[in-house]
Amino acid sequence: MNRSAGFSTSEFSNRKLLIFASAFGLSTGVTATMFYSLGAFIPSLETEFGWERGNISLAVTFLTIGLFVAGPFAGKLCDIYGAAKIGAISLLAYALIIATLPLYVETLSVFWIVYFAVAVIGAGSTPIVLVRPISTLFNRRRGLALGIALTGAGLAGFWVPNLVAMVAAEAGWRISYMALAATAIVAAPIVWFGFRHVEINNQTLQAHTQDGISAKEARAKPVYWMMTFMAFTMAIGIAGVIVHLIPFFTDLGAVPATAAKVASIVGLSSVVGRIVVGIMLDRYGATIVSMSILFLAAMGIVILWLTGLKLSLLAVILLGLAAGAEIDLLAYLTAQIFGRRAYGAIYGWQYSVFALGYGFSPFLVGHLRDYFGSYDIAFLASAVSMLLSAGSAIMIGRLRNRELLQSA
Repeated sequence: MNRSAGFSTSEFSNRKLLIFASAFGLSTGVTATMFYSLGAFIPSLETEFGWERGNISLAVTFLTIGLFVAGPFAGKLCDIYGAAKIGAISLLAYALIIATLPLYVETLSVFWIVYFAVAVIGAGSTPIVLVRPISTLFNRRRGLALGIALTGAGLAGFWVPNLVAMVAAEAGWRISYMALAATAIVAAPIVWFGFRHVEINNQTLQAHTQDGISAKEARAKPVYWMMTFMAFTMAIGIAGVIVHLIPFFTDLGAVPATAAKVASIVGLSSVVGRIVVGIMLDRYGATIVSMSILFLAAMGIVILWLTGLKLSLLAVILLGLAAGAEIDLLAYLTAQIFGRRAYGAIYGWQYSVFALGYGFSPFLVGHLRDYFGSYDIAFLASAVSMLLSAGSAIMIGRLRNRELLQSA
């Protein structure tokens, strides 16, 4: 799975708008805006409706279930109609839902249903669709191109909660949802023109989309299900730990402001991680990079478990590197192993499984903490899950090499 990859400027020629459109779409897409904004909405929803924080947070679980249901379907639509059309329509459709959300959300059950519906309608504004053109057109520098584009999703962790908090303070939480909708509406034409230009004018795109196997053929391969296992275990292993970093630090005696400051390093580290991992994928190949990043994340969790606050900065940086790389790894492996013929459908499944694990992990970690009275068992289980994902990365490489030898 290794490849040599010197820097190739030709692959980036005339594709800067494509990468910008992908990054901007991902930063305003449904997963970025709805996931990163919920924490900022909790105080207002709690005050106005009297809902408990845990029940409000279940909206994320409904969001990820919606992505799990709709993700593979969005990928198939992308294979048929193209990323420009599906991405732009999805951004506009989910923007319409959240813009009108304040008009009809009065009960908690309706709030959960809306988050589920938003995910179903907005599945086309996720990496399932918005990295498809990059994975299709780039070869030698695919890792770097994916890393640059996916920084958009990482940057959402900074601007989304700040926008929601600022608007809510000035005009109320209802207008904050409308502000988020406005960003998605702005992104829609950018995605359309950025992707459509490439789809119309790049003849290699049509040729590349015939490269590879069908989704049905992919599902018959053991490596497909090993990737699914890796996607789920790394999501289960890392998401809950990241979400619970602040309460973990406060349990150890840190003041909330200090805990938040240390935990925020995850976001910065994830942005760096996407670029670094992208470069490493192009240079060293997917197997060694995937195994190394996932192993380092496991070590970060172990460091937190053993040392608490003492080496927390190092641990958080290691977690951030993995948090910025997991989607990149799945996108890169999908294109490399299965080709680009049914990329949307195959990656749609892998990403949807990852999203499902990401949605349930914080709930599981919180439940284990409540049951045992500390985060020890939860963090230990998370570390084991990350080690399993690192082991599955090795198995993916071996299965891939075995297939190449059999076809030789």
